[in-house]
Amino acid sequence: MKTFELKPLTLAMAIIAVPAFAQEANTSGDASLEEITVTGSYAGSLAKALDTKRDATGMVDSILAEDIADFPDQNLAESLQRIPGVAIDRDDGEGRTITVRGLGSTYTRVQVNGMQAQSLAAGSGGVRTDRSFDFNVFASELFNRLDVYKTTSADLQEGSLGATVALQTARPLDYDNFTLVTNVQEGYNSQSGEFAPRASGLFSVSNEDKTLGFLLSAAFSQKNNSVEGAETVRWETWGGSRGNGVFNCSACETDEERAAVAAAWHPRIPRIADKTNEQDRLGLTSSFQWQPADSTLVTVDALYSNVDVTRNEPYLGAISLARLDTGASTGSSEMDIIDYMIDGNGTMTSGTVTGTDVRSENFQANWGSEYQQYSIALEHDFSDRLRMSALVGATESVMDNREVTVVYEHYSDGDSRQNIEYADSSDQFRWNYNGPNSLDLSYGFDLSDPANWELSEYRDRLYDASSETSHANVDVEFDLNDAFTLKAGANSNSYGYDIVGLRADKGFGSADSADGVVDGNACGISAAVSANDGKAIKSGGETYFQADFGISETLFDSGCWSYAVRAGDTRNVDEDTYGYFVQVDMDTDVFGGRRLRGNLGVRKAYTELASTGVTAYTDENDVDHVVDVTVKHKYDDTLPSLNLALNVAEDVILRASAAKVMSRPNLTDLNPGGSVSIFGEPKVSYGNPFIEPFRAKAYDLSAEWYFAESALVSLALFQKDIESFPTSDTVDMSWSQTGLPDSMLGAQVDQLKDAIFEVSRRVNGGGATVQGWELQYQQPLTFLPGPEWVQNFGVQSNYTFVDAETDSGSKMTGVSETSYNLTVYWENDDFQARISNAYRGEYLTNLSREEYVGASSFIDFSASYNVSENLKVSFEALNLGDEPKYRYLGEDVKRLYDEHFTGAQYFVGAQYKF
Repeated sequence: MKTFELKPLTLAMAIIAVPAFAQEANTSGDASLEEITVTGSYAGSLAKALDTKRDATGMVDSILAEDIADFPDQNLAESLQRIPGVAIDRDDGEGRTITVRGLGSTYTRVQVNGMQAQSLAAGSGGVRTDRSFDFNVFASELFNRLDVYKTTSADLQEGSLGATVALQTARPLDYDNFTLVTNVQEGYNSQSGEFAPRASGLFSVSNEDKTLGFLLSAAFSQKNNSVEGAETVRWETWGGSRGNGVFNCSACETDEERAAVAAAWHPRIPRIADKTNEQDRLGLTSSFQWQPADSTLVTVDALYSNVDVTRNEPYLGAISLARLDTGASTGSSEMDIIDYMIDGNGTMTSGTVTGTDVRSENFQANWGSEYQQYSIALEHDFSDRLRMSALVGATESVMDNREVTVVYEHYSDGDSRQNIEYADSSDQFRWNYNGPNSLDLSYGFDLSDPANWELSEYRDRLYDASSETSHANVDVEFDLNDAFTLKAGANSNSYGYDIVGLRADKGFGSADSADGVVDGNACGISAAVSANDGKAIKSGGETYFQADFGISETLFDSGCWSYAVRAGDTRNVDEDTYGYFVQVDMDTDVFGGRRLRGNLGVRKAYTELASTGVTAYTDENDVDHVVDVTVKHKYDDTLPSLNLALNVAEDVILRASAAKVMSRPNLTDLNPGGSVSIFGEPKVSYGNPFIEPFRAKAYDLSAEWYFAESALVSLALFQKDIESFPTSDTVDMSWSQTGLPDSMLGAQVDQLKDAIFEVSRRVNGGGATVQGWELQYQQPLTFLPGPEWVQNFGVQSNYTFVDAETDSGSKMTGVSETSYNLTVYWENDDFQARISNAYRGEYLTNLSREEYVGASSFIDFSASYNVSENLKVSFEALNLGDEPKYRYLGEDVKRLYDEHFTGAQYFVGAQYKF
């Protein structure tokens, strides 16, 4: 890997250098652009954002609402992707989390109105258990400003390796004395064919002197989208690590052919995706401001958001292809490969098998997330030189998720659970895979006949999660003189996270042919399926019989089994952090009148942690138990930082930054819960609450040229040297070193308390280096020749390159080497339109399986027309090219994992200002 080093000496030399394109120095040192007050102008909002970037000491990018209660995008994450270095992760076609300069959402700190925030949402396996912020929980209309701080300073609270994202809701004293705005839109999805409304409004009132004001805003939206595509649920080999090498292949004529089939990669569960996603989202904000004197301002903010989602996912697939290591009665030992084709990459692109079990699965997830935040801010000037700001507040995020699955299976003739012959004795299954968009499946029996199915499995999984934070900080500024300001402050945060995972899963065995009762099951539940147990549906191009969710209530009401706590999904974290900082700010003229700004400071951060998990074990009487285990840990960090910004010319700024940064560990890694086995070789498997946070040294250097009004060309270089990432490890240690209670050893405590256990846990592993560069160009094209309307065009663009590598030489997950954004807009006093293209290169999501998300390019369009001074109509089109989310295995081979299409989204709307 080629590297460049942005060390402190390099920064110091670079900040003094004058680039060749520099103009004559501005003796006044004033680098501010003329304030732009265009309302409802996209170009105006870009110019204001450049003002923020230009006046900042560190590296900051901003996005401002182009009009009252009218953010530029439907989704906050999709707005953030317009910023250099920011890429987003999409789920069901909508941006949810962000990556900044190659570092994912775990390493990004999100603030809402100055307070750290966490919005809980459902993810793979129930609930997301990292510290990421789900931007889909909030309606974009509730916010009027986003700031992304890519470098840090001592007065910014710790918790970020990648960036700090500050979200700001509206405040009444920023508007006219009376403001009332309503927005209504009707959305249409090209794939689902469904319509869905979207509405928002803002009311703000203040007295004539602008000393007292109140604001209320609301936003509501619905979404009825579909997800269509192909899935393989990974690829496997019959002779691989999971396969036992037992399979039949009548198509294999030689030992060489059989060996080739054993080594070939076949799809694990090939199936067609045909899902629906329904969402209702409501958001409310209120703000009260009181300015009793010119020197004092009190602001009270409240924010509420609620999102309810229902996901319906019917599946039909040949499950036996995934059963590589099962017994003699199921899986690969029952199948016979009667035809196949293997390409040059060792991929079995097509195959025909007999004796395979087919699964009809009905899955539904219902989850709701509720977020509340309340805060009081005080700003007070004691004198012209001494100022204070204080903030106290609290947040709460609650998420409930229930996932229900009912599974019917069609068993092969050789393993007929009901000892009957199915309607079609051929039972052939065939797949044909020729890359993305080409997965053809065929089945050899009547899929729609309920007599061909049996009840196989029932799953009911509940996840209840909540997080709470309380926050308080006080900052003081004192102007030592015209050039130097001394800052100091202290903060305290209390964070609590709690999740309880419950499962009521049940598998059903074979049915006795005489009474249809499941063998060995005292519940007396019949595995036989009748027409009353479901209905025939058409999904993924097939018509097949699917379970009705009503059967799940019948099964569970039998009382034969109940919910059980799942140790891996149940944990609690109480984290108290407090700290203080001291910082000196500078703004002076140097080198013949060139303006030099900067800050030098240090933050001290303390963390105290109490982590509780559930550990499962089985006693000497073969009785299962679970016990709560709580472990405490504390650590502290000293975080110095330096930021410099030099106006080498009136319109040219060089910036340099160096800092130590930290981000706290993921909640999953802190879990002390797990399992203990005292039979055979003693083993323990659990998380590690003693794991250290992510720590890094960050270096940044940039050059910005504001060569015309509202125009910019900039180049930024960045490098982060990360000390370590958590990794899994297995070591031998004594029982006392595990920290678990002796009671878990039962009657064998005397024999085992001094024994050596094989312990699998998370530990701090090797580090990584993340480096790269960003190029940004932005300009209204007023210089273009020709008619006047041609000069109404403008461009906003950026390109980011990231080179990331771990100390061991492996790739980092979540890192796209390249990403870019391009927006071309046109506007005059009445009409504006813009088209944007957001590109993100491929990125790795799972190192051990070589799982990637493919490159994507999303094209969006929007236009609006001012019918009158009060009325504006608009049209928006998102994902015009119906770009899918494509996952695959192997960087070069690219075997399909899944490919999901969500369709284009269209909105027609109107805004009225009273």
